[in-house]
Amino acid sequence: MSPTRKEPFPYRSRPTGVLPGSLRKAVSATLLAASLTTLSAACGPQQPATGVPPSDNAGGGPSPSAIASVSAHPAPSASASAAQSVPSDGTVSTRRVYFTETTRGVPAVHTVLDGERDLSRFPGYFMRSAPEIADDIARRAARTDFSRSVLVAWTRTTGCNSTRDAALFRSGDRLVLGLAQTPMGQCLVANRVVVVFEVPRDRMPKRPRFAQEENTRADPPAPGSTVAFGGLEDMRKPGGRRSSEVTSARQLDAFLAGLPRKGAAALREQLARHPRRGDERRFGFVLTGCGPTGAVLTIGRRELSAAPTGDETKRCIQVEHYAAVLAVPSRLVPERAQLID
Repeated sequence: MSPTRKEPFPYRSRPTGVLPGSLRKAVSATLLAASLTTLSAACGPQQPATGVPPSDNAGGGPSPSAIASVSAHPAPSASASAAQSVPSDGTVSTRRVYFTETTRGVPAVHTVLDGERDLSRFPGYFMRSAPEIADDIARRAARTDFSRSVLVAWTRTTGCNSTRDAALFRSGDRLVLGLAQTPMGQCLVANRVVVVFEVPRDRMPKRPRFAQEENTRADPPAPGSTVAFGGLEDMRKPGGRRSSEVTSARQLDAFLAGLPRKGAAALREQLARHPRRGDERRFGFVLTGCGPTGAVLTIGRRELSAAPTGDETKRCIQVEHYAAVLAVPSRLVPERAQLID
């Protein structure tokens, strides 16, 4: 009796399609040689979206409507579709800041980084799943001149195809990720690409849409969302810890007990309108500022911290105190992460 043969998980290398004729134009020999295909994530079953803030609904692969709007017919091969798949506006990036292919469980994210603060927080998406990717992105993007350019970051599941290169194209308000791929048959684990492009501001659409995503709008530049924020008028100098996890009711009660009664009541009222989701953790912070309007979360390798936003250009004689509660998907919080006051 012959031994049982294990079959690989049925991810198959098959391209998704090509752009309609209205978007087809001849491109340079360099691009043709690169065999860039526009649809990067249709090789077999798509993974569900991960790594976006709770308020977002980014899909891991193109929906039927997205495919209909971007592709006309399935292409017989990646190389055969290259000449027909480049948007009419052509490439928009001047520098491919970062590119890697991985089988790690990196989150699906597509976003625009508009400045240094966005860049400092964006690597938080990868601090738990692939901290080396987070570090590499921060290092390679450090010389970006944000007065002239923005960064476009995109991760995509590519099935079993091996990806050699990437380029960013534009068609109107739509951004399209082109990948040069080699079909590799079946595989046990799907590949994913992580790529960051530098794009001159005058080449970026005002309201960019990520054409191959179910949710075409840009994700937030970093994980985490503010679920409650307010001033603490009666607090002169906070005592004890200024930050705490508030995921459970007991943790939240302990955090609010250290705040002035009026501010705590206002915070609790906001939280009642935003019940916690099962896949998220919440953290409370006491912050100081000059009239901020919100807060942002920064995720490091082993630490979480928060900072006020909206008061970057303001000056005041005496800073005021504020409380913020921020939520983040549990899968993005590094193990044994410490809160930094």
